[in-house]
Amino acid sequence: MGGTCSNSPTLFPWPHETLREEEPQTRTSGQVSCRRFCTRATNVNDSGSIDSPLMESMEKKIEEHLNAESVIVKDAYGDGRHVSIDVVSTTFEGQSAVNRQRMVYKAIWEELQSTVHAVDQMTTRTPAEAAARNDKAP
Repeated sequence: MGGTCSNSPTLFPWPHETLREEEPQTRTSGQVSCRRFCTRATNVNDSGSIDSPLMESMEKKIEEHLNAESVIVKDAYGDGRHVSIDVVSTTFEGQSAVNRQRMVYKAIWEELQSTVHAVDQMTTRTPAEAAARNDKAP
């Protein structure tokens, strides 16, 4: 059985993956093997997240929408599509965990519809909760 390789997303869809050029992988469909290379962004800061205008824009939107004291948005895997978010805001006082997450999602809805595929981790705390957590840190 023969076939050809193509980078066409319709033949070999990898909708949520990017690979470093140094990490080629081979995908096989029947007897057809295709080798594909994708590039990840390379401007990684000390915490392991990518500094990008997208992450900064999301931080600004969350900060403005929730009047947040602290917002950290990190590129979770270096692909620009998976993020982790940490927010400290007085707006969360009296809100359930689900409502807090909804508030954050509302602030970055546009990015979630286009560029960002998933929020892999979200931490939402009030200033009092954040202070209590810092008191417990070693």
